[in-house]
Amino acid sequence: MVRHFILLCIFLPSFLSAQVNTEKLRRLETTPGLSFSAGLSAGIDRGNSEYVALSGDTRFDWIRDGNNNFVVAQYDFKESDRGKISNRGFVHLRSMWDLSPLLALEGFAQSEFNEFISLRNRELLGAGTRWRVLQLGRDSAALSLGATLGVGLMFEHEYYNTTPEDKRFDRLRSTNYLTVFFRFDERGSLQLVSYYQPLLSDPSNVRVISEIALSFVITRSLSFTNTLSYRYNSRPVLDVREYDLHLRSGIRFSLP
Repeated sequence: MVRHFILLCIFLPSFLSAQVNTEKLRRLETTPGLSFSAGLSAGIDRGNSEYVALSGDTRFDWIRDGNNNFVVAQYDFKESDRGKISNRGFVHLRSMWDLSPLLALEGFAQSEFNEFISLRNRELLGAGTRWRVLQLGRDSAALSLGATLGVGLMFEHEYYNTTPEDKRFDRLRSTNYLTVFFRFDERGSLQLVSYYQPLLSDPSNVRVISEIALSFVITRSLSFTNTLSYRYNSRPVLDVREYDLHLRSGIRFSLP
């Protein structure tokens, strides 16, 4: 059963072929108070291909009875011997209000840039509902399985630096996601997150984000992560590929 579940998590993103994936940074703990976490990863290649890569993120949580708030900031940079090939970042703010143990309302705002696709800025403002559709074992247990489904609506403003003239878009998208979290022992966990975001006026114009993250706890404050992410845009603004695939390894530091 466990083996079949892991295989499903690995191949589901391919079947689903965006908003930034902030689900991967959600805290399972719900202890009231303020908390902080940060992650950093770096890479370098020399030889047939030469590049340096740097990625970092930071996050603050404020939890109180019935209300969970967090803000996340992330930056990615990559440069090869032919020049800069990645320079992007985002800030995301989200607030959730519990209506019951299984249902919550949430609102969010986001600002993002991506130089490599000429995205000068993207602003999002949205709201939706969040359902816990499966829970086997407690989140903190050595063996547990949980799944959450989110459905919402967001307003999207985009500004692209393109030639011969810049492009601007103001439109509404449906934003939907599925999160599956599987803790297979006291130190190891697997998380799958998939977003599906069609344009309301043209459902064939869709964005997809799918990520699989495998994490291992080193100490109470440190953990090691491996992440495979797949991003798809059916209507890219520039003459670029519709998808991106990324594989990263890094460490995460958390307090408390």
